Amino acid sequence: MQGTKKSGLRTIATITAAGVTLVLLAVILILNVLGSSPKHLATAEFLQNQFIAGEYLEGFSEGSIEYGFSLEALTQLSSVRTLDNTKAIEYLLVQEPSYLYSETNQINLGLAGKFLFASKTTGASNKSQVDKVLEDLAREIGEDGSFLNQPASTFDYAWVVLGLYSQDNKALAAKVSTALSLLARNDGGFGFDSSEFTTDSSTDATAMAIMALELTKSVDPTSSAAKQGVIDDALSYLQVNLQEGDHFVAYDAFDVNGTALALMAIKAATGELDEAIQTWLISQIRSDGGIGSPWVEQIGDRFATAQGYLALEGLSYLDLVGR
Repeated sequence: MQGTKKSGLRTIATITAAGVTLVLLAVILILNVLGSSPKHLATAEFLQNQFIAGEYLEGFSEGSIEYGFSLEALTQLSSVRTLDNTKAIEYLLVQEPSYLYSETNQINLGLAGKFLFASKTTGASNKSQVDKVLEDLAREIGEDGSFLNQPASTFDYAWVVLGLYSQDNKALAAKVSTALSLLARNDGGFGFDSSEFTTDSSTDATAMAIMALELTKSVDPTSSAAKQGVIDDALSYLQVNLQEGDHFVAYDAFDVNGTALALMAIKAATGELDEAIQTWLISQIRSDGGIGSPWVEQIGDRFATAQGYLALEGLSYLDLVGR
């Protein structure tokens, strides 16, 4: 009997030790994924330095605030644990986020999704604000996952999916992603919306849709096969439109932002990093550390960098929420 007790204790000790080992391995994996030692720190520092007073990115017109890119930049910078983004977190996520609502108090769908996602990835102390946004978003979503009271783009749907999922509203995120999947076009890609000026699919819209669908495809087993089919078609669209094997174009120019988002989407959906695309994106880094674009000469472009930094590091938005 005594030998049996000792044997049992040894078994428990072995199991406990194994559990501790698994926890430690998980912690190490998370630290590695989040890039505690980023390869492109100068690019991250360039992006952080673009924040006015450390709080926000200036818009296309002088003196304006570009909230959407600011939230994306803050989200991507959250992967660099050595950078202090306290001012931006306080300004964009903790203070009353009035920018999330229109003058008629209607919630801005895409910004709300980005706000929720950034709140999660940065660990902002803003539970009351998050709870309000979640409540207001839920009221906008119909039984089929579509938005009830306002037109929405592919980006709106994708960011709401990412935001809801990141805040553990996974069932609702999956419902919205089902509605998103119905926006796929005959060529397999996704476009901005359905207006006469955006009838073509685009790289960036397709990439965001892929990440949102990939994140949620397993939440509801009844729709996972259908969503996987949409993802596969979207990946095929990207492959068909890839130029010279390493980049995408838009408006007859290099599509730096779209290329970065596509690289993230391919990584998210396949688990494999397309090294040719990543190498091309790295080649776009300017001497000041920023990622360049056709619209800015010789220096880094804050908007390209805001959407491209994670891709440089071989990460996607899904990596930031442990998926």
